[in-house]
Amino acid sequence: MMNSYVELVRQRLEDRGNNIVGHLERFMEPQLRFTMRIFGDCLDEETRGKMFEGYSEHMTEQELRSRAGDFVPAYTAYAIAELEEKKKDGERYEPPFLTQEEYQEMAVREKWPRIAAHMEFVSPLQLRREVARAAMLFLPDMLSDPGFNEGVLEFSLYFDLLQRLRSVSEARLRAAAGEIAPRIAAAVAATTEEERAALLREIRTTAATAAGLPADPETLLGPPMEKYPREVPPEYRVRELKNTLATMTLKDLRLTALVHLDLLTVEETRRLVLPFLAKYPSFYEMPSKGLRELILAVAAGLDGRSITYFIERYGSGWLAMTKPVDYIVWKLMPEEERVDALRRDNERMDAAMMARHLARFLHSESEQDLSDAGVQIALLTDPRFVADHGAILTRLGAEGEGERIKRLYDAVTLSSARMAGQRGEERELAYQAIRGVIADAAGVSAATTEGGGSDG
Repeated sequence: MMNSYVELVRQRLEDRGNNIVGHLERFMEPQLRFTMRIFGDCLDEETRGKMFEGYSEHMTEQELRSRAGDFVPAYTAYAIAELEEKKKDGERYEPPFLTQEEYQEMAVREKWPRIAAHMEFVSPLQLRREVARAAMLFLPDMLSDPGFNEGVLEFSLYFDLLQRLRSVSEARLRAAAGEIAPRIAAAVAATTEEERAALLREIRTTAATAAGLPADPETLLGPPMEKYPREVPPEYRVRELKNTLATMTLKDLRLTALVHLDLLTVEETRRLVLPFLAKYPSFYEMPSKGLRELILAVAAGLDGRSITYFIERYGSGWLAMTKPVDYIVWKLMPEEERVDALRRDNERMDAAMMARHLARFLHSESEQDLSDAGVQIALLTDPRFVADHGAILTRLGAEGEGERIKRLYDAVTLSSARMAGQRGEERELAYQAIRGVIADAAGVSAATTEGGGSDG
């Protein structure tokens, strides 16, 4: 006898849950977070609040694995209960009889006609999800791809959209969905790629407007599987660092300490570092315990700085010295406001820090190198970089309260802000022009793979 739909799906859900739990040891950190995202996107708000209490994507991999081991069976039981409730009066496949997993599994072209025909039975939460997904219909093929609904979960933009849509009234949400539905139908029926692409732009604009975004969401798409929320909670930042330090050799601890010292102004160094250095004959004679204590003290006083934020800030709003600006807010800011924020960030730097950043430009042949934490950390032990940093500081930062280096750094800031809006060859030329300006002003040669460095 053929099993019913409910029996088949129940068995599939149980098998899937058992399979995931049985293989969690093989899951890497991004897979664990994605597992939580996929299933979390199929929970009602009250249940999600309970099941995700205390959860953070900034947990360690071991913590994520443990949390997923508890969550997946609980979610499976929830999904089965929802399935049985929705199908108790028969197998019907339109709102309000669709499970949240069925919404997630259906292709856009299959799902939206059902939403349009039964809009009053679609919950506000589900409408927020569908409108947020519609804002991310970037390619015509996404209309027919059942994997599209899970694919959007890789991007923080989806969660940003959901958060923004939470404050939208139910009436406005339904009105937006009412505008989107016929455009999706028209895009599905379109006979040319140009017509379909134009309709997708209209769909994205409608969805983005509902979420309060005055820009095409495609311009706001960040990297896949970045942790969300993007800013690391302070308690996780320090705890993760402490766990990492416990496994480090003395050599690695020294390099990590140098990385943290590189993020400090001279005044901050006096305040945070000198009390530790006073206990030992020199930095290189500090034992592992002393280095760990020093690193943790500096990290606690830095409020989340990073060795690459001085360049990443132009595209992301992760400012080097001040509080980060929300990614989408940053992307939507007029250029003048971004420049004002960058200049306020610069005001927290001193001449020594500016000299380090300028030297990093000279010793990074490409913008990719400048954004690569590994490359920038390696420079800390490069004698040419150390010499050029000192030369720039001496020539530009020693007179008139460092006015010359401040003017140069401001010019580099303006050029870098403009560069962030460029692409391809134009952007590469802009980057090399910035390096040239620094080299000319400082009298220090830009490094190349053939060799290069200080000329004095």
